[in-house]
Amino acid sequence: MIDFDRNFSEVPIYRSNHILGLVDRDLSVECYRCWGVVLARMVPPDSRFLVVSDIRQSSVPFKSALTEGLLGGGVFVIDGGILPTELSAYAMDTYDASGFVCVTGGCHSAVWNGLRWYLRDSGIPMSEQVNLLREAVLSSPFVDIADVNVKMPQRLRKHDITFHWIAWAQDIWHDAEQQPLRVLIDPMHGSWSSFAVRALRAIFPQVQIEAIRDLPTDKFGGVIPNSRIRASILPTCKAIKKQRASFGVAIDADSGTFTVIDNEGVPLSVEETQWLFIRHLLCDALEGEDLLHDGFCSEVLIDSAVRLGANPIQTCEDDDKFIENMQRSKALFGIASDGSMYFRGVNGWRIVLFAVSWIIDYMLCAKFTLADWRKTLPAFHITPEIYVKADGVKMDDIVDVLSKSWSSKPIKTLDGYRFSGSAAKVHLRFIEEYDQVVFRFEAKSKDGLNNIVRQSCDTLANFNNLPKQIAEQFKLITTPITLNTQDIT
Repeated sequence: MIDFDRNFSEVPIYRSNHILGLVDRDLSVECYRCWGVVLARMVPPDSRFLVVSDIRQSSVPFKSALTEGLLGGGVFVIDGGILPTELSAYAMDTYDASGFVCVTGGCHSAVWNGLRWYLRDSGIPMSEQVNLLREAVLSSPFVDIADVNVKMPQRLRKHDITFHWIAWAQDIWHDAEQQPLRVLIDPMHGSWSSFAVRALRAIFPQVQIEAIRDLPTDKFGGVIPNSRIRASILPTCKAIKKQRASFGVAIDADSGTFTVIDNEGVPLSVEETQWLFIRHLLCDALEGEDLLHDGFCSEVLIDSAVRLGANPIQTCEDDDKFIENMQRSKALFGIASDGSMYFRGVNGWRIVLFAVSWIIDYMLCAKFTLADWRKTLPAFHITPEIYVKADGVKMDDIVDVLSKSWSSKPIKTLDGYRFSGSAAKVHLRFIEEYDQVVFRFEAKSKDGLNNIVRQSCDTLANFNNLPKQIAEQFKLITTPITLNTQDIT
């Protein structure tokens, strides 16, 4: 008997279809068994359901319990092994499954774990649907799965999707140029370990693909496996310089984001990488096509896409809604301020290996290095998203106070507000679920960026420790990385 009431309510909702919690505090094997039954109820009987996991040690018992719940709920389970979440979407289509679920803590530290899922018929569940589902489950807390236990072995199959992906990608890039190129891949000991390098070598046999941190380890070598954290990719930057690679890519443990690093060991910013796609990789295909973006993206990128004939459409920052809107609109391309890039070529998902393959294919015929190319770019003086604790401060109060320091009225966006001046901009949104305010600053120069952050902090001086949090995080993200005693900003 599965008791839904005992542990189910302890699991926090992280995002619309992502449940995440500290392994030693919020999650239990029983929770996953319950969710397996719940997900099985949401698809037709005898459907196929794909189950995968990341490489965390805690994922093994959680995945086993989840599988037991799915089987007990009456579906056929395809065990895809260790697989990045975003690649599960490709696997779901390949196996004609009704949905997939991945046990993963994303690019958080090893002490976190959770699950993400997607259902083909109902799409990506929104927060309201998840809460309604929770209430429905708690109203009938007991499910007997003993009667179907004898059928479980016959309903469980293991498959390796990686061969399908490689064959599919080889067909796309079969005519890639034969120029010499040396690429370093850093999966950061995460779910892309081993597979990413093996796949890229098979897709581009003419390219010398090297790897570091390519062994899957459950604790990620003691670092947070997030390529947006400069300290976490310091080994990648050093290895690129030491091995004289043409460029490198650091891939988050299990998310749809990555960081490109040029031949001098300097990481490209989110905007620089997205500029590479818009101005070079997609420039001939953008005319007449929709391009989705969140309200926090740099207007330099959006203006450039317009000049190439694209039709920019603002959508929500939330990843799940972004994917849903990509699939509904059939947009060619989508960009988000966290570095995510979405492609119609993979049904609106943000599959890292698809993006990396595009970059390799382009650099095979490029007549320049990325370090030289960066010198030609427009200035992107823009911060990543800065998350601060609201401490009970209301969004309307912040907007009212900031409005007094700007000559123009704020522009309401889908996610929040944008304050625009002739030389600087401030983007602002509120995450009510976590009582957080998110800021993003943009200016035409480095001095302008410093000034707009300082001005905003002074304006918000009466809001508890809000200015202090902004200033501390701004200093942190602008601290240079030291490579062989050379400071690179």
